[in-house]
Parts: sequence; structure tokens; C-alpha cells
Amino acid sequence: MSQTIPALPTEEPLVLRLRFRRQRAALDDGIIAEHSAAISDHARRCLRLLRPRTLAGYFGIRGEIDILPLLEQQSARGIRIAMPILESHRSGRMHFRSWHPDAPLCHNAFGIPEPCHDAPRVWRRELDIVLLPLVAFDSAGYRLGMGGGYYDRYFARRRFGFHRPRLIGIAHGFQQVPRLERQPWDVPLDGVITEAGWTGFQRLPGERAD
Repeated sequence: MSQTIPALPTEEPLVLRLRFRRQRAALDDGIIAEHSAAISDHARRCLRLLRPRTLAGYFGIRGEIDILPLLEQQSARGIRIAMPILESHRSGRMHFRSWHPDAPLCHNAFGIPEPCHDAPRVWRRELDIVLLPLVAFDSAGYRLGMGGGYYDRYFARRRFGFHRPRLIGIAHGFQQVPRLERQPWDVPLDGVITEAGWTGFQRLPGERAD
């Protein structure tokens, strides 16, 4: 008999998204720097164990954790770094392209830095680990993003077959909630790193992991 997650009170995604985005944007620069340094230290230890060949990251904005120093350090170690790029010809879609610290950057429609379109493309099955931002996460590893659905579409299991990279959320500790509202298309995380350290997620029997 399969187990189910107990019903816990959930807030509307729009309410949660607005609350946490405001709270994150209001953080003092010193707090962001402190959390970013602690999270980068935890992430380095994880990456030494996981030994990815290709690591995907992101450019942090508006209070998100800054992982650029971590990505620069991993690039110097010979690890291939990939960054997301929004597709201008397909709304709500993204893919990844190679990035290194000296590469020129372009900006997407939201003003977020991203690799330019002439950077080499990194295909789905080349990704080993993806560090991704979030607005909130819950104790089962479900993630609330900015609302565009870019990551959920990209990492849908049907696009990967049996190979899917490890998806690791990067967040401030206060972004955790007891339970998020679930949608059929949600792609759960394998773990989250906050300033307090690493938290891994295990699927309950009968619970979908895709």
C-alpha cells in the first residue's frame, strides 16, 4: 500500500511568490554575501564528492544567492559550466549554453545576464548537476519558481529518458515552507543547499519522482 504525503495547509502560489520575493529583495547586502559564502562552501564539498563533468548554474538577481565565485572556481578546475538562456522564438522555453568567466554576456527580456547566442550549446544529456534558484521549497523537495515554468518544462523526465541530472536548489533557509501546492508538471529537486547546509530528499513509496 503506497503512502501519501499528509495534507498540510498550503498558501496560494501567487501569495507565497509575492511574499518571498519581497522578503528576499529586502535582504541586506551583507546577509546575502554571508549566505552566499556559506552556501558556496557547502556546495564545494558536495561537488568534490559528486565530481560533475558539466555543471549548470545561474546568474543571481534581486536577493538570490550569488554563486558566480563558486562557478568561477569550478571552471578553473576544468569543469564545464553551463548557464540558462531564454529562447526568443519560443515563449516559456530555455536551454543551456557554455559559459566561462571571460565570456561576453548578453541580457534577456527580463534584463538577466545570459550567454550570448554564439556560445556553444550544452545539450540536456550532457548536464550532470544543475544548481538552480527558487522562490520557495518544501520538505519533500518541491520547488516554487518565478512562475514562468522554464525549469519544469526543460527538466520534464520524458525529455531525458533514464538520464536526468541531479537538480540542486540554492536558497536562503527562510525560503523553506512545510508544503507547497503540487502540480502534475512539477519536477522535484534531489536536494537543496542553504546557509545551514545540504538537505537531500527521498521519495515516498508510490510518489512520482518525475
